[in-house]
Amino acid sequence: MAASTENVESVTGLLEDCISKHGFEVYPLKCFPGQKVDVRYDYELLPSRKPKFLAQTAAHVSGAAFYYQKSDVTDQPWGLKKMFGVCVHPRFGGWFAIRALLVFEGMTVGSELVQPVPPDCVPSREGRIKLLEAFNLHWQDWSYRNIVSPVSTYSQKQMDYFSAKPAQRFTLLRTWGFLPRDDDQPDPCSDTQTQVTGHS
Repeated sequence: MAASTENVESVTGLLEDCISKHGFEVYPLKCFPGQKVDVRYDYELLPSRKPKFLAQTAAHVSGAAFYYQKSDVTDQPWGLKKMFGVCVHPRFGGWFAIRALLVFEGMTVGSELVQPVPPDCVPSREGRIKLLEAFNLHWQDWSYRNIVSPVSTYSQKQMDYFSAKPAQRFTLLRTWGFLPRDDDQPDPCSDTQTQVTGHS
């Protein structure tokens, strides 16, 4: 089943409900009263269909996670072959995602603000080769995420969802009760409806 505009809007609404429920919409405003904060989400696209921000680059620049690229491997073995980069967190390995970027508009900072250096948790050439090859050539087996011992991993449902083709994800969400089935009229008092709308 192809993703229709209605389905995309439904899932986008669910994401926004979930994100705002956990503070991403409200929290920055409470912590910085009077400060204009532009929140950009990882699923938002520019008219050109490119992402509004590069999440892995943002993670590296912020010091949250190291973004390993082909250029980080000395004497790299791939020649001209394209190898995409990947972020690794020192505690979560590859089992995390950058879901939003906060831009503080018009804020000026002094020289005391120092850009943090991201922790290099895959320092060896061999480890970096293993990481980039696992990410680029064997990403489906999730092994690149375990390049460092993570404190936790995704749940089985998360792995099933992210392993599914995009067109199959709506079916999974319906099966799990997060979206109404096509032939169902949701009961506004049911627990499933509460999960779907994010309201109780």
